[in-house]
Amino acid sequence: MKKLKVILPLLAIIFAIGVAFATVGDNSKTELQANDYVQLNGTWQAIPEQSCENGEFTCQVQLGQNGPVLDVYDERGDNQPKASASDMPTVIIP
Repeated sequence: MKKLKVILPLLAIIFAIGVAFATVGDNSKTELQANDYVQLNGTWQAIPEQSCENGEFTCQVQLGQNGPVLDVYDERGDNQPKASASDMPTVIIP
């Protein structure tokens, strides 16, 4: 019984050290990416955040050089597109 009082705490310490090295940490850093949205063929598509300055025009993007010109929205389901200081759409590569 006397040996058991010495061995059990030592086994607990050894077991705790072994478990500490056996755990796998999640080192991945999640980056939040801001998105804008366009409505293409009735569905919302996420696009990279567009730097539209406030102005009198509607912020627009063009999907590719000869692609369609679409209004840019801050959130899915918005009724009001983002404002822009330029009337020229920004060309993005989908």
